[in-house]
Amino acid sequence: MAKPLLLHATASLPLRNFHKKTLVTEDTLSCSYSASPSLYAGCRSNRTPAWKAARSVERLGFRDARIGRGRYEHDGCGRERVYSAQAALQEKGGALQEEPRSAAAETLDLLEWPRVCRAVASFAATSVGKEQLQVLEIPATREASEALLELTTAGVELISLLGGPFELGALSTQVVKDCVLRTRKGMVVSGVEALSVALLLQTARNVRRQVFNTAQEFQDRGSVLQPLLDMVDPIVTHPDLEKGIWRVIDEDGSVKDSASPELRKARTQERSIEQRLRELFNKLTRDKSGSDSQSQEIVQLDGRMCLVVASDNRSNVPGLLLRSGSGASAYIEPAGAVPLNNKLNEARAEVAKAEYNVLLRLTDQLRPYMDDIQFCLNTIVRLDVVMARARYSTWLGATKPTFIDTDSQNLVRLQLKRARHPLLLQQHREALREAKAKLKTKSKNLGRLKTRPGMMVGALEEIRAAVAEAEAEVAELEENAPVPIDVRVIGETKVVAITGPNTGGKTATIKTVGLAALMAKSGLFVLAIEPVVLPWFDVVLADIGDEQSLSQSLSTFSGHLHRIKRIKGASTGNSLVLLDEVSNSLFHECQF
Repeated sequence: MAKPLLLHATASLPLRNFHKKTLVTEDTLSCSYSASPSLYAGCRSNRTPAWKAARSVERLGFRDARIGRGRYEHDGCGRERVYSAQAALQEKGGALQEEPRSAAAETLDLLEWPRVCRAVASFAATSVGKEQLQVLEIPATREASEALLELTTAGVELISLLGGPFELGALSTQVVKDCVLRTRKGMVVSGVEALSVALLLQTARNVRRQVFNTAQEFQDRGSVLQPLLDMVDPIVTHPDLEKGIWRVIDEDGSVKDSASPELRKARTQERSIEQRLRELFNKLTRDKSGSDSQSQEIVQLDGRMCLVVASDNRSNVPGLLLRSGSGASAYIEPAGAVPLNNKLNEARAEVAKAEYNVLLRLTDQLRPYMDDIQFCLNTIVRLDVVMARARYSTWLGATKPTFIDTDSQNLVRLQLKRARHPLLLQQHREALREAKAKLKTKSKNLGRLKTRPGMMVGALEEIRAAVAEAEAEVAELEENAPVPIDVRVIGETKVVAITGPNTGGKTATIKTVGLAALMAKSGLFVLAIEPVVLPWFDVVLADIGDEQSLSQSLSTFSGHLHRIKRIKGASTGNSLVLLDEVSNSLFHECQF
């Protein structure tokens, strides 16, 4: 049976025979590791605070509690949960049981895959699209990965042909999603929900037209755009339904006066009563003396119009005391305003009833088309996800990867030329952008101060020095961009060892390869130059960094062996296994 492709990074000093015996031989992935009793005893003898916390939990009766080291773990939706011994001690009721995580799930965190997902999500235009991209889809088949790559390629091509970003407009996809759910439950849609549905239908129609017009204009690129054409072609937007929404719903989501005769009549009466109330209150304030009138204010309290007066002037305004303010003011409803306020509330109730009837009729009109609206929403969100992948790939300057059949006679099994870690590049670009913005601000300040008369020479020299410092920072960042790497695996090679000094980039290299494999599987382009050749790995597994498992009384070395054992059980002949500093750990452990 074919073995997984294994990339191992290790320091050159402790390699010796451990590297040859442990990493390259056939026993590398078939041996079984178990922690010795001495390692358990060594961990217990340390009496660390975390160990004491674990013993405290055990004494409290939580014998099966799994105590973490205060590490951060992603829960799959971009949120982070903190696991610690203190949190375990504060947990109420029942034994604490942390579900064991799979080796593949741990690998995603070790490779900082959630950060890549968040970076891609920042390029999405819709809230639902951003939410979906927080956890990028990693297909289980090569065909699905290739389909995602074809869609991303079509998105990149569309951006190129349009000469700019592909805009989806201001869509409230979450509101539409809630509207569909509420309507299916027999509830009445709100004006804002109906407006969001109309905007969705309008945007979907424009998007469909734009994609087809672009394909028709650039017919020689039609084959590349075909996946997008196939996606948007089944969209049905129902223009008459959209017009029906616009007839009764205004641009702010409110129901129009013209939506029904009953609503027009009720709102006319409401406005008339409000006008009479304002006239009454204006007359009351004018009739008061100057000092009293200055202390009075017209406000609405619980739907009733009233006056806010100083507490010591309450007796000068006859009426009902609705509320006493914080010592210095009182809310008074004048006697003459009571019947008008009653009528105003009745008129508002009639308006609400008329609005409800309009929205009820509109809901009945929308309900038969809910399947089409749902399909339209799903397609637009899916298109947003595709275009976010395309925009991210374009922003990186990445290259479409090609999956190679490992059973073929091709000599090249894996090739990444001038590959870079996408998160390192993102961090560098953000730092460079901030430095340039700082330089621009300081340069503007210097220009303004030069034209100011009477400016002291010392102050100008100080500002010039700040500008020079900002220029030096920009120049340093431009010169110190992330260093690209070349990785090439040929022939029947199954195991690759990466050697070098400390801080030489070994760990960054294996992380770059791991992220390249995950990005290719998820439909993202890879940050390297052509050609990018990768096998399709069914799973990417990694053991990177030092992690102790105090809940299992494992030392750092034993923790590595425990994880490697699980990696060995999860890997197949089509897996990519990334091991960091295994020989180093073996060397130092065997010295004692």
